[in-house]
Amino acid sequence: MTETFILDFIPKRLKQLGYRNWHTRYRELTVLGQSKVSITAYNELWFIVDHPVGLVVDSDYGVYDSTGSSSNENTHQHKGEITIENPESSPRKITFIQVIIVN
Repeated sequence: MTETFILDFIPKRLKQLGYRNWHTRYRELTVLGQSKVSITAYNELWFIVDHPVGLVVDSDYGVYDSTGSSSNENTHQHKGEITIENPESSPRKITFIQVIIVN
C-alpha cells in the first residue's frame, strides 16, 4: 500500500469500524537478522507502507509474507498481537502508519 492510499483510506476504515477519533503516527522499525519483534495493538491499526522485502508480519487480521516462501494474499492492515519476523541474517526495515483509536 502506498502512503497516500493509506492516509486516504484511514478515515473510511475507521468509520466502517464505528470510530470517530484517532491519532496517526509514522513508524519505521528495524528488525535484526533472525529475530522477531512483537507489538500489542488491540486499540490500534497498523498499515504496512509499500512492500518491505524479506519479512513476515502476522496478526489477528492476517499475514504479510515477502520472503518468497508463501503464496498467500498479503495483508497490509494489522491489529491485535502483531509479530514481525526477519528470517534473514541481515537487518531489515519496515515502515508503518500506526492508527491509535481514542474513543
